[in-house]
Amino acid sequence: MPSSKCLQITAILLLTVGLVVLVVTLSGQKPLATFVDNLIKKQVALAPGTDTFDNWQSSPVPIYDDIYLFNITNPTEFNKGEKAIVEPVGPFIYQKIEYKKQANFSGDLKYAMYFDYEYYVFDQNETLKHNNKSTLSDIVFIPNIPLLTVVAQIAHNSLIPSFIKTKLEEEVAKYESLRGVNYLTLNGSIHDILWGMDDPIMKVLYSLKLAPSPQLALQTNGSSDPGAMTKATVVHTGHFDIARVDEYRLFHGRNSSGCWGSEAANKINGTEGSMFEPLLVYNKSKTVTIYNEQLFRSVDLAFTNEDTYQGIPCYTYRIPDWALQNVTNNPTNSAYYAWKYSGMLNLTQCSSNVPLYITKSMFLDADPRISENITLGIAANKSLHDTYLCVEPYTGVVVDGHKRVQISVQMEHHSATGILNETQPAFIPLINVDEHGSITPDLADKLKSALLIPIQLMHLGFYLLCALGTILILSAAIVQVRVVTNKFRKKDEDKEVLVEAEQTENKTGSNSDVSDQYLSFDAGTSRYYEASE
Repeated sequence: MPSSKCLQITAILLLTVGLVVLVVTLSGQKPLATFVDNLIKKQVALAPGTDTFDNWQSSPVPIYDDIYLFNITNPTEFNKGEKAIVEPVGPFIYQKIEYKKQANFSGDLKYAMYFDYEYYVFDQNETLKHNNKSTLSDIVFIPNIPLLTVVAQIAHNSLIPSFIKTKLEEEVAKYESLRGVNYLTLNGSIHDILWGMDDPIMKVLYSLKLAPSPQLALQTNGSSDPGAMTKATVVHTGHFDIARVDEYRLFHGRNSSGCWGSEAANKINGTEGSMFEPLLVYNKSKTVTIYNEQLFRSVDLAFTNEDTYQGIPCYTYRIPDWALQNVTNNPTNSAYYAWKYSGMLNLTQCSSNVPLYITKSMFLDADPRISENITLGIAANKSLHDTYLCVEPYTGVVVDGHKRVQISVQMEHHSATGILNETQPAFIPLINVDEHGSITPDLADKLKSALLIPIQLMHLGFYLLCALGTILILSAAIVQVRVVTNKFRKKDEDKEVLVEAEQTENKTGSNSDVSDQYLSFDAGTSRYYEASE
């Protein structure tokens, strides 16, 4: 059995080593974390010749648009004033090819400048995996957008001279005669309605500079902004403020969308939506902001939950309810002309007065009155129809995301024309687009091996060292308790020996045969021995 002195030395050594391990670990945690954070910031900032720049210029993550058109299945009855029955047709899946041309940097590396280039390629294989019932050549019926454009210009555009309004009214009369009783609807192939179909009214509107194209097209195979290839987009690189990495300074040469009711609403803020500021792990409640070209506005996304995608921990962000509430529930949305129902964005002022409205897919989270005058036949589902982005919280990189929007047109009576008097006021859905992209398995493995595994090992090492220091200190305490216990045990044993000695002495003192002997006690050996007087 170790002596008390050895145990005491062991306890002191264990305590000393344990305290040193804990102090060094705890004091080194913040400098090490700061070093790692600075390393991440340096890697995330845009700079020429880096992997971050190459991936930013031409994303390795494939982006797809799943497109649905809404077909009015009862066009004759609808033209007579009955409720429209609409059904989504699709999806038709297109890969979105986009990259940044002529990218270069300011002299101080504060800004990066480039020209947007994007186009769509039909992916027949992916389409067939999800849609074997319809093709791009199928004929569908949609509301007559050119006619509604004319009605809107006559009813709402006070800047149009009277002779142009007269011209438009004449064209509408010709059109009604040409189309017959079904003039409130258009029919055409899905391909043509998506990418361009001829229409006589569109040609007139284009000739009067009231439309951007002589064709009707719900999509453009390229940027919808004609300035995309002639006016540079400028973003922050993050070198001066990493929190602003990839944020727009100018979008296609401008910093304002120009169609909303206040300077703040028109301000172009946020990123394109593929990356955000790094180190959100320290502030998950912070909103992230994107600018969406189709919405003509910036949108804040709020944190909702933690998730995992392909083994990568991520934060999920969604559009908060207040962003699409009407002025009654959120007065600040008056700048976005949110006079009608909650759950929709009014694009009338951004679309040449055509009454277009954007909602979440299948009217998710929208006021039920929006869809009460149509029969849609499909229920909204949050997991299938909501917009969300999953962001890796250390780098700010989006690892999975779906941007889902639906565009509808409002059919309502106008006293200025009387054209729509036979119809029921309704919001008729036109098109639904789900733009989505997810990090590929090989990219996920690279991200985990280059960043996440080292960070996890650093955290694991920290906790193991803390545990080791704690165990050593507890061991020192246990040894010290043993030392103290041994001391008390020895004292008790000594007492017992003394008592026994006294009892033995009393017995021998009464015996005449041993009267000349007595017991002596040697404290050094803890033994009694007989000794002569």
